[in-house]
Amino acid sequence: MNQGTSFGFRIRSEMQFLCLRGGQGFDLEVVTLGDRTPAGPLELAVEWTAQPGQGGHGRLYRRDREYWLWTGRGRWTLIEPDVPRITLPSLEDPALGEELVWSIPAAICLLHRRDLALHAVAVEVKGRALLLAAPGGGGKSTLGAAFAQAGYRVLSEDVTCLRMDPHPSVVPGPAMMRLRPDVISHFSLPGARVIRRTPSRVTFALDPQGRGTCDPVPLQAVFLLETSSNGFAVGRVSPEEGIRRLWAMTFRVPGDDWLACCFSQLAEVAARIPTWRFARPLRLEVLSETVGHLTA
Repeated sequence: MNQGTSFGFRIRSEMQFLCLRGGQGFDLEVVTLGDRTPAGPLELAVEWTAQPGQGGHGRLYRRDREYWLWTGRGRWTLIEPDVPRITLPSLEDPALGEELVWSIPAAICLLHRRDLALHAVAVEVKGRALLLAAPGGGGKSTLGAAFAQAGYRVLSEDVTCLRMDPHPSVVPGPAMMRLRPDVISHFSLPGARVIRRTPSRVTFALDPQGRGTCDPVPLQAVFLLETSSNGFAVGRVSPEEGIRRLWAMTFRVPGDDWLACCFSQLAEVAARIPTWRFARPLRLEVLSETVGHLTA
């Protein structure tokens, strides 16, 4: 069943998705086949360590042309990027399944498609995309919510897809916003609705009227977010420094020539797109002022 698009993929699934956009895309099949487990040996590709408030422990394994994602919940997700198809475990909460699809499984499919996946927020301002990048816990999602509250379109909130050809552009991801429970009272997101709650995050499906399509939005600038205790400061960084800092936020998996491809694409972004260091107070009361500085 075709429901809509995200990251340029047209979703075909019996599972209900709540955060899709309009437009066309390549078919991506999402199925649920119970608690399926891999048979035979697997090669460990990447392991993530649990960080407070930043997600749990997980491992990504590879066998031939397929990937198996194991999470701390003890369940397996199968990713077959050649198809492409994502097979989820049994989940009582469909919203959890949707969040899972748009994390590591989708990033693997983006790599296979030769797009670049970054841990960053992207917003649209006057028809152009701004990339807001910071390490985990750097306030990216909260700042993205401030843009949404100010009437700007949020293109992605956690994983951002960049396409290089013919110009570095953001391919919009799910119309989803995840915020800490202690900050949501500071925002009014018209048309958004809560679809999932955990002790550490509240997940919103953004207003369907403002989602738009998955058509790529040309990238105008990259901002490397920093924390300041003394007002706002902005300064251009060199391409070399931009590559170094963005590499730490790039989703990458050993195998094939993906690492070389990711580095080459990141170098292209750094060479063609202005990259700025942007320091701001990490306080809720100055969020609207922060948006003003970034959109000036």
